[in-house]
Amino acid sequence: MLNNKLNYISIFLFLSLLIFSSAQANPSIYGRFDIAISNIDKANEGATSDVKSHASRLGIKGSQIFDSGLSFIYQYELQTDPIDGDPPFKQRNSFIGLKAAFGQFIIGMHDTPVKQAQGKIDLFNDTAGDIKNILWGENRSRKIIQWSSPSLRGFKINLMTIMEDEEDEAYSLSVNWSGNFVGSKAKFSLAFDSEVPQKGYFFDTTRFSASIPLGKPSTLGVIWQESEDTTGKFDDDGYIISLKSKLIEKLSLKLMYGESDMIKSGGELIGFGFDYKVAKPLKLYVNYVEKNFDDIGKSSEEIMFGIQYKFDIGLF
Repeated sequence: MLNNKLNYISIFLFLSLLIFSSAQANPSIYGRFDIAISNIDKANEGATSDVKSHASRLGIKGSQIFDSGLSFIYQYELQTDPIDGDPPFKQRNSFIGLKAAFGQFIIGMHDTPVKQAQGKIDLFNDTAGDIKNILWGENRSRKIIQWSSPSLRGFKINLMTIMEDEEDEAYSLSVNWSGNFVGSKAKFSLAFDSEVPQKGYFFDTTRFSASIPLGKPSTLGVIWQESEDTTGKFDDDGYIISLKSKLIEKLSLKLMYGESDMIKSGGELIGFGFDYKVAKPLKLYVNYVEKNFDDIGKSSEEIMFGIQYKFDIGLF
């Protein structure tokens, strides 16, 4: 209990200091509340009901432009659980950096370029249907230095050095292209990890992803990936296919399917759901997620009804 109180106090003092010391740096407090009522049916255990937070978060971010054209940028983001409060806070993407004509440099904690290459293809991100259930490479790494190039004819490069392990450095790289494709915006990414740490292993990963418009109301998403750890214990590939289609002005259909032996043998991920956008910051959703593995005891089904609300409040 004392440790939790100290955590709250230290975070409050840090954020207060950051806010008042950055009055000229356009700070804003932003966040997302995402809470769902779920019915979970686990193999060999039966069905249970629960109320869960899906990566609710709170952060502060800002930037300051200097006369030279150089910008200082910063972000400090925490995942919070307003339901269980355990743990009360967990650090997410947090960094300081510089931005100018050369692109952007950041230092801190951040999603790797391989993880970011998923774009919006993972339609059930941060829920039981997250692609991390069957694919390696969904890493948020510490002690990173990342350079992101300016966009040139739709091409952009992200190069990250990871010094999370004291003895070795790891790298993550992506080459992205976005632009008009069949009259709508498309995105293609090719990304690589080199000895990136995850769950006690060091992975080399190749990930290709594509978001392809099928006319204005629908988008097809594809991820193909191969991952191998340096010990040779894991060496598998996998894929994800998703489709999001706007049925009416505020209602969208989501479909997703994936297979891989990476995390557990015989991994299969099935997702089906609807999003109803009440307003720009407010969304209601209903999802059905099924996870199957060769080990039947690890398989499960989950139906969830959730409410997601986003906010971004400028302070000065």
